Order: sequence, then structure tokens, then C-alpha cells
Amino acid sequence: MLMTSKNRVDAGRSRSESRVVLLAGAMLLLAISVFTAGLIARANDADARSERRITLGSGTKNLKPNCGTDFSRDCTVEGKVTAYQLKRSDSPKPQPYAVPWAGKIVSWSISLSRPTKREVNDGGVTRPAQSPFFNDLFGSPASAGISVLRRVNRKQKGAPYWKMVRHSPVEVLNPYFGTTVRFALEKPLNVIPKQIVALTIPTWAPALWKPASCNFDAITGVKDPGACRVAETNYTWRGSRAVGKCRLGTESNGEPNEALAKTRPQQKVNSVRRYGCFYGSNALLYTATIVGEN
Repeated sequence: MLMTSKNRVDAGRSRSESRVVLLAGAMLLLAISVFTAGLIARANDADARSERRITLGSGTKNLKPNCGTDFSRDCTVEGKVTAYQLKRSDSPKPQPYAVPWAGKIVSWSISLSRPTKREVNDGGVTRPAQSPFFNDLFGSPASAGISVLRRVNRKQKGAPYWKMVRHSPVEVLNPYFGTTVRFALEKPLNVIPKQIVALTIPTWAPALWKPASCNFDAITGVKDPGACRVAETNYTWRGSRAVGKCRLGTESNGEPNEALAKTRPQQKVNSVRRYGCFYGSNALLYTATIVGEN
């Protein structure tokens, strides 16, 4: 084809326009890439904020609950109480279940022993069945949930008062005996600083750790009084029982004593209860995972 000077000018303009179009396209792609990178960065920042989490009571994984076929420690459980750990020697916090910042409890866990269902012959010693005993004492099946408590009447001296502001569903524990089970909450529980996450036990739960040094014999007494006193200082908790009604037991005729007959957990939202009982030398083996924004 014969190309005139006009054709050459048009061709040059066409090539120039192509370069402009290509340059504009490249700039558009760059702008889109920058915009997309910004979106991803903001999404990552949001993810980072939402991934802030803490598990209250996580140190309990190093402790094993009493009861079962390990008879080196007395079989001890807790029942009919709402309680929170005040002190645990492996926790740097003065209150290991205090909420540090606003967020939501998304799950909780509890470590359970496997109480025996029938008598066990232990080297010539007959050990009584554990589960039937606790069923008779506290009711069945074994069950627990968690509760969120807020301190009230702060100027009141002595045992503290706590208001229940939220609680999880109560879970039946028997299918999980011998394991540490985690329950995800379908409806997470809102929490704010200075609230406490407590364990609520409507019947009983084999989720209590107590050291062998505190084993008790009716004739010889406490196995190792010195070591047990140390444990009494290092592991403490409070329960939703009335002042002076802390030592549960049975009378000589097998009937519950007054403390056992009157003990009950705090389960009603907005109720206020005085946590009048202080206990030492043992730990409640539960955790609560909180998620919040940075």
C-alpha cells in the first residue's frame, strides 16, 4: 500500500494514541492494585483486632482433677455452688478469672476425672463407688456452666457480693468424664473489665484438683500438714454459700448437714449473692476464652 505523508501523520497519531491508551490502562491497573492492597490491609487490620484473645484459667492444664482409679489423692469434687478461683500459684494475675478488657466469651472448657461407677479392689483395699455417692449427695447427672459476675456493694466489708449478669447454658458432663472438654457458645457472652468468670455447678462436677499432701485420714489426720498449708495459701477460691455454711458433710445418720442442705448455685440473671465461703488448697479446673478488638 502506498503511504502518503497524511497517512504517515495519521499512523503516527494512531501509535501515539495507542501509547496513551496503554499508559492510561497501566495507571488504572496500578490504581486498582493500590486500592485493593488498601482493602486487604484494612481487612487484615480488622482480622488482627478481632483475633485479640485470652484464655482465663489456661494454667489449669497442668493440674489433674481428683477421683477415678488414681487413689494417690483423696476423691474430692464440688457441687451445688457457683465459684471462682481467687488465687492460683501458676498465675501471675492476682485474680486469674478477672476480665482484662471488653470482649466476648466464645467458649469455655472444664477438665474432668472419671469417677468410678462401682467398688474397686485396690491392693486388698475396697474403694467405694464414687459416681453413685455424688449422685446421691448432690443429684444427677453431673453438670456445669459458666457465669459472668459483677461486684456490687464494694464498700461492704467482709465477704463480697456479686451480681450475676450473664450465664452460659448448663452442660451435662457425664459423657466427657476423663477428658478436658471445650464448649463453644452459640451466643457469646459480652464481658467488660473487672467482671469475673465463675463456674456454676447445679449438681456436681469432678473438676477439682487437690494435692496429695492434703489427704486426710480419720486417725492420722492430714498427710503432710506443712505442704498442705502452702497449698492452702497458693490455691484459693470463693463460693456462693452463706457465711458459716461452708463445710459440707453429712450427719451421723447419713442425712445432709445444714451447710449441704442449704448450698445452692447462683443461676438467676440480675440476682445478687454474697460469696461467704473461702476455700484453700484446691483449684477449680475450668477456662474461658475471650475474644475482643485491639
